[in-house]
Amino acid sequence: MRIKKRFATILFCAVLAASATLSGCGQNNGEKLINSAPSPTESTAVSDNSVKTESSVTLEQSDTDSTYNESNSTRIALDGTSVKITGSGAKADGGTITISSAGTYILRGKLTEGKIVIAANKKDEVKLVLDNADITSSGAPAIYSSKCGKTILLLNKGTTNVLTDGKDYVKSAENSEEENDSPNAAVFIQDDLTILGEGTLTVNANAHNGITSKDTLKITGGTINVNAENHGITGKDNLYVSGGTITVNANNGDGLRSTYSKDDDSEKGHVYIESADINIICSNDGIQAEENMIINSGTISIVTAGGADNNKTIKNSNDFMKNNTASNSSNEDKHFKGLKAGADITISSGKLTIDAYDDAIHSNSNITINGGSASIKSGDDAVHADGTLEINNGTINVQSSYEGLEAEVINITGGNIDINAADDGINCSGGNDQSGFGGMDGSMKFRNGFGFNQNITEQNSDGQGSMPEMPVGENPQGNMPEMPQGENPQGSMPEMPQGENPQGGMHGNVNNSAVLTISGGTIHVNAQGDGLDSNGTLNITGGNIVIDGTTSGGNGIIDHDGSCTVSGGTLIGAGTSDMLEMPGEDSTQNTIAVLFEQNMTAGTPVYILDSSGKVIAKMSPVKNYGCFIFSSPDLKNGESYTVYTGTSTSDEADNDYYADGKVPGAEKYTSFTLSDSKVTYVNSSGVTTYSGGIGGGMTRNMFPGQNRMNHNVSMPANTLV
Repeated sequence: MRIKKRFATILFCAVLAASATLSGCGQNNGEKLINSAPSPTESTAVSDNSVKTESSVTLEQSDTDSTYNESNSTRIALDGTSVKITGSGAKADGGTITISSAGTYILRGKLTEGKIVIAANKKDEVKLVLDNADITSSGAPAIYSSKCGKTILLLNKGTTNVLTDGKDYVKSAENSEEENDSPNAAVFIQDDLTILGEGTLTVNANAHNGITSKDTLKITGGTINVNAENHGITGKDNLYVSGGTITVNANNGDGLRSTYSKDDDSEKGHVYIESADINIICSNDGIQAEENMIINSGTISIVTAGGADNNKTIKNSNDFMKNNTASNSSNEDKHFKGLKAGADITISSGKLTIDAYDDAIHSNSNITINGGSASIKSGDDAVHADGTLEINNGTINVQSSYEGLEAEVINITGGNIDINAADDGINCSGGNDQSGFGGMDGSMKFRNGFGFNQNITEQNSDGQGSMPEMPVGENPQGNMPEMPQGENPQGSMPEMPQGENPQGGMHGNVNNSAVLTISGGTIHVNAQGDGLDSNGTLNITGGNIVIDGTTSGGNGIIDHDGSCTVSGGTLIGAGTSDMLEMPGEDSTQNTIAVLFEQNMTAGTPVYILDSSGKVIAKMSPVKNYGCFIFSSPDLKNGESYTVYTGTSTSDEADNDYYADGKVPGAEKYTSFTLSDSKVTYVNSSGVTTYSGGIGGGMTRNMFPGQNRMNHNVSMPANTLV
């Protein structure tokens, strides 16, 4: 991974507020928009608790000034194929208008075949006032600046303007490469470009790209509609959006992007967005930054490659992995992500709605979310960072995904997070994006390496999800393949790697750099894989966490390959017990696991009451479940507790308190008293111990890792696993 220099610092102050209250265990579809940040100024004061954002781009007066003096401007009247020019600095040759000097030029009327060519001095500033201008150029860009320090498109208030190019002037693939200066956009500017005003601009790019600046592109106002055959809007050096309404339809490319990728100048290749309303439908990435991406406010809606449901069109996992590589070093690679950055992504506020074929939010480095709201559908990860993912505030609603949150290091300190995942809900793995092997489709199915679909929610007769059968073919009996020969000539199981967990646990793949830490926030996970999964360390020090876990084997409510400690917060989860993992005894907070001896039907409530009749835990799992885990500061050593299941909805307690310690309409399952152990297992007989096993066969004793099997006594024979 490249080491990115940070932006040159400009400070912005953002007032962040996110109120997140856990009101139930089902999906939370509500969104709260966090207060947006003010417009940037170089002198904005920053308090100790303010969010700092950075940008290498500054606004000049001409970037926001919509005024002009018509009497001092050159007026260009367009009429079919003829042009009338009043003033200096421009000349017409048929329908071709050439501007050779700095100044303000007012364009009015319709040009059915013609173009604007700007060939001024390198330090000149040319302002084009589009005042109900309609220009069509079949053989070139409608506006082409070959040399000019800065071009400004001012969209006059209340006007409608249209720029259209032809299909054939981009003559070869070489002309469409980013490093080639040949024009390949309906609006093609070799230097800086600013678009502002209160009018409307529609760009119809039939040949290739819509709007391209080979330097910095700033958009500070106007209503901009781009229909592009390839990419929509490009600011090669930087793309800076601080206002306006932007709609992009990119048939074969990205929506918005900044593509500068030379390692010798990390002040370029950035995307900055605030106070804009952006709608993107594209075939590739929605918004792409070669370096950093900052979203401070605004409303952004993105659909890539037909959306998450369209992911089922990929039938072979090799195609999926090839198309969804994390590298963005080649312009020929195709990606289908919502937001994508080669360096950091920072989201301070705003409202995001993303329906992405691949990852919804993806960084090759780090992601920080400090506020705002995000409603996400993803064909792979909802949010993926190769490095660190930090969530401090805001609302994240993942309606569908293969995996919800994935990074090497994940820190959650606040916010309201709701995740629906076909595999893991929150996963700390490490390195480039490796989740979604084979992808998933809109029916919550995954495609594995053998190129077939399997419905992961498919259940067997007892309601538990079963693992898919091995495909037939080269191995016609569907048996497990033999181990490869070579260094391990007997084909036996390889030795487990060493590390903090010497035996490697069930996975045998400890990543000492992978750390999942939850210290705050409200989190609900509905996962068909692991609810919380760390290939290394899992720490819970605060927050309110609810996990609707898997019904199928090989996954657990929580999963960790290193240590797991709980020292604060509330953890509630339900799922199958065949991959049950618990926190370690070095936790400072008690955790209990209720092991049911028959299958509990989805929607059946489970309650835990203390000795005074207060309900300290309640959950109505959305899937069938065989165990229930609970960790809370309310669990005290030496205290007695009662577990109830099922109840009528007509007789709920006031303030979750029953004076007689009974839940009307519910059935008592068990009572128990906590001892000094930080992890307690209970069944219908009270306190017990756990050995578990996949399908009732493989016991945890086979892999004596740190936290998976340090409570080792057999369960009753009819225990659900």
